[in-house]
Amino acid sequence: MVASPILCKTLTVNPAFLQEIKDSNPDLWDTVGQLRQLCEGDQEPAATARGLARLLDTLRDDLALQFSLEESYGYLEVAGDSPGVLGELATETHAQHCSLYLRLSELAEQAEELQYRGVEPTQLRQLVKSAQDFDAELRKHEQSENELIERSFHLK
Repeated sequence: MVASPILCKTLTVNPAFLQEIKDSNPDLWDTVGQLRQLCEGDQEPAATARGLARLLDTLRDDLALQFSLEESYGYLEVAGDSPGVLGELATETHAQHCSLYLRLSELAEQAEELQYRGVEPTQLRQLVKSAQDFDAELRKHEQSENELIERSFHLK
């Protein structure tokens, strides 16, 4: 009797769809740019807190849509004998969606609370720093997805 190979499901991407999804959401990238400008700016604290609350809330909505589209059309489950490097990278970047979204939700809630309880300078500085750290995490995630797209195109 010949043993058949064990097939497992692995994650990969449809690079054309994933790239198209990324290219078709300019509102998301505009909001990210506005958030960067606000964090690097020197506005009065109350205006910064209002801007953070508005932008983080908008970004949360925009990112939820982006991740939903990416997960529905950009990532695919396929049968295979092992995930390989591409499958591992796809699994890793896909899993980052949840943690990034949850982190952003937490920041948006902190900004709303700060805005309504009163702006305390130390807390505002920490929130700005946290928003900048989130931006760096999102950039790293996007770089990983772009690498995944590039590698997928080279396999075809």
